[in-house]
Amino acid sequence: MTQKVEFAGPEWMAAIESKFRTYAEGPGRDSKLSICEVFTGVPKHLDPDGTGRIAWHCFIGGGKLKFAYGEIDGADIKNIADYDTILPFARLRLTPETQEEYQRMAEAAMAAGKLQRLGDPAKVPQALHGLHNEMADITV
Repeated sequence: MTQKVEFAGPEWMAAIESKFRTYAEGPGRDSKLSICEVFTGVPKHLDPDGTGRIAWHCFIGGGKLKFAYGEIDGADIKNIADYDTILPFARLRLTPETQEEYQRMAEAAMAAGKLQRLGDPAKVPQALHGLHNEMADITV
């Protein structure tokens, strides 16, 4: 059985970093991509500095990964989302059957001002598309 980890908690961050590293050092070694995710309204136990926000970013390039906590500007892909709003997304496996539900949830979250998507999603290489489901499988 796969160990489940709390969304955006330390173990979750370690898992996503590991998955990005595997990609960067393998099929993505020729890729160049930067990603940033910011979660607002995070639970107090995930909010050590009291800002109500937690963020991570990464740079993939030249077969290497740089992964760190914190928000950056100018990432190729950047998502800013309310924690409670994005949590169902993080747990949802994307399949042909769930794609429409995912899109509806995203549109509602954006309309409510709870989700911002910046950048060009076409910059995400096809080889990275499975990473969402890998993380959904371990997210509680």
